[in-house]
Amino acid sequence: MSVPARRRAALVETAVLAATARGEGRALAHVVWIALAALVVTFLDLAQLGYWAAPTLVLFGALAFASVFDARFLIIPDGPLIVLLLLGLALLPLHGEAAALRLAGAAGGYATLRAVDMAYRLLRGRAGLGLADAHLLGLAGLWLGPEALPGCLLIAVVSAFLSALIAARDGALGHMAQPIPFGPHLALGFWLCWSLGPLEPAQSGF
Repeated sequence: MSVPARRRAALVETAVLAATARGEGRALAHVVWIALAALVVTFLDLAQLGYWAAPTLVLFGALAFASVFDARFLIIPDGPLIVLLLLGLALLPLHGEAAALRLAGAAGGYATLRAVDMAYRLLRGRAGLGLADAHLLGLAGLWLGPEALPGCLLIAVVSAFLSALIAARDGALGHMAQPIPFGPHLALGFWLCWSLGPLEPAQSGF
């Protein structure tokens, strides 16, 4: 995932603005700090985490990179998605039924956002979600299984709604049709369901 120097500087600027809740980064500050808090909680008991520590760090790094890139350029690059796909496949359970369930989760996550995007296109005549957003939710299904997808989506939608409110209050949204990055919010849902556990049906309303 080699990044040219100018683009790398832009990504660092975006990350710093979000982490410090300044400028356009204010709308994503909650994503940064919630994700970092979950990272700290996850690694409080490193012994219990065991060999899952390395995959967890890779997951966090890939999601963080994808999120910052999407926040800056409104696109999720292939690099972190390929890393998560390969690692997710490597971590599939050895039991055939459990592995099949994970693969079904990947297909279900991808199909869900593709269906949402197609419906939006029919209603509004323009794209509502990027293809990479569907890929990211599909990866969440691969890593977490289908039972975690409702909670993951719920977190993403609530987070995106909060970002839109903050951006609108700050005057950062020029018009209602202005696109906002959904990748950081999907990544937050993915990360929280992995690090802290998926939302239970009674908690999420699903």
